[in-house]
Amino acid sequence: MKNLATFKNDVCLIAGSGSFAHEAATFLNSKGNLKKIILLSKNNNIKKDFKKICFHYDIRDLEKIITDIKKENIKDVIIIGYVDLPPIYEFKLSLKSKFYLSKDFFLNNINHQSLILKRFLNNKNINLLSQKKIFKSFLINKNDQLIKKEHKSIVIKVLNNLPYIKKIFNLNLAQSLIINGNRVLAIEDFKGTNNLINRIDSNKSNYKELTFIKSKKKHQIDEIDFPVIGSETIDLLLAKKYKLICLFSNQSIVSNKVTFLKHIKNSNISLLVI
Repeated sequence: MKNLATFKNDVCLIAGSGSFAHEAATFLNSKGNLKKIILLSKNNNIKKDFKKICFHYDIRDLEKIITDIKKENIKDVIIIGYVDLPPIYEFKLSLKSKFYLSKDFFLNNINHQSLILKRFLNNKNINLLSQKKIFKSFLINKNDQLIKKEHKSIVIKVLNNLPYIKKIFNLNLAQSLIINGNRVLAIEDFKGTNNLINRIDSNKSNYKELTFIKSKKKHQIDEIDFPVIGSETIDLLLAKKYKLICLFSNQSIVSNKVTFLKHIKNSNISLLVI
């Protein structure tokens, strides 16, 4: 893959909702790489700050999106942000594309849908850029770890259970889970991180060691749906009385990283980086 610093104005950002989509657009634009933004979900900050190059599309018009990108001789695309995907039958596709996608969906596990989309776009001569490589400076790493004294016993329990935690991510079912001490309470489903956190009644008297754990799933690709965490998640975890956030080194992007780490330092929560 080409280094981002070696080419100018030839990247299309396909953006969904979320603050990191705006941060990604600002970063690409500062490097002189951003040519066009295709907005698939409501994102007022992107619409306001990049109105000259921002165009709203419906994800159902996938082939029109691809055609319009190729008309501008753009081959490199990066996908950031949350998009609510409709059922495959609602997409407006040619017969050839329907056959290609339907065959892939029926012959592969639904958990591989990101890989299916990548293959489909590659088949259309669209090159998806790796979020992990482009936003390398946004990745969490071991130097970011901050453990408070009162949380060391919780950290020990997480480390003792690490083989089992890794097995959960290796099942390719979720990129987040919640444990309390030695017990797994819940894993993330298609409803997302906030729903996962809100499912747990943190007021229960025996939930004194709540830990939020996030990592890339075994078969999760770097180009689509790479794990992202930001200060909004910390705010929710603090409100729910969590004691520890556990992240895997270089397996999550941190939105507004400086503010995120400062928030950790100034609050009653610790950050363990494995």
